[in-house]
Amino acid sequence: MNRAAGELESRHPDGLLSPDEYRLLAAPALKAAAAVAASRNDPDLFHDMASMLALLAMVTTLVRCYRAGATTAVLQDELKSVPLAVCALVFARSGLAVDEVQDCLAALPRAYRILRKAGALGPQDACIEQAFAAYMAEEAEQGDRLLLEAALAMVNAVDRWEEARSESLG
Repeated sequence: MNRAAGELESRHPDGLLSPDEYRLLAAPALKAAAAVAASRNDPDLFHDMASMLALLAMVTTLVRCYRAGATTAVLQDELKSVPLAVCALVFARSGLAVDEVQDCLAALPRAYRILRKAGALGPQDACIEQAFAAYMAEEAEQGDRLLLEAALAMVNAVDRWEEARSESLG
């Protein structure tokens, strides 16, 4: 059964994501980012900045797709903070001090913008959009595969960008 964004379970009154929204916007991206970090021999997602950038990019694109189907401006405004909030969940579980978490949460969007401007992040959006469509069509396995593919592509692009930057500086 296909669903529209407006057919998902209502949001909690305290502004948190509903369980359906969490399953659509956060959980699959967390799963893909954690799998990529683990494949890079980092069992803790928060240690792998490239995977954290991929997480931010995936959630940002999933939220953008979801917002496009939203019928109210309130919903659209509330969702703006979701990508960074999902990253905050990862950092909150990291054991880092509060000021270190705040530094990471400030640096992550700056790095994301730099990498989008450089073209390292962004080309993968189409794959994430396809994943969103698969989730909305209740084809979770296909959505998971597409998100993992996008996460791997993003991490590799970030690594290549870092390598090229290091070579140009050194």
